Amino acid sequence: MEFCEKCSNLMKPIREDNVSYLVCVNCENKVKVSKNKTKAYTITREIKHSPKDKLEVTEKRPLKALTDEEREELEDSYGDMLEQMDVD
Repeated sequence: MEFCEKCSNLMKPIREDNVSYLVCVNCENKVKVSKNKTKAYTITREIKHSPKDKLEVTEKRPLKALTDEEREELEDSYGDMLEQMDVD
């Protein structure tokens, strides 16, 4: 932790344009952080996922437009299926 030279309040690390700075939370004094100190202000977290949390990425393909003949065949087969369900 670093404290502001002007007001002695806590300074928080920020990053602007790939450059790290410490900025005072009170007076907004800004100090550039040297490269060797930058790692001290880096927070990393490792998130562990179970196999069921993993996401499978699949390719989305555009749907093929049905011809009038194909559409009629589907309507007939769905109609037949619905009739059989009503009978049972």
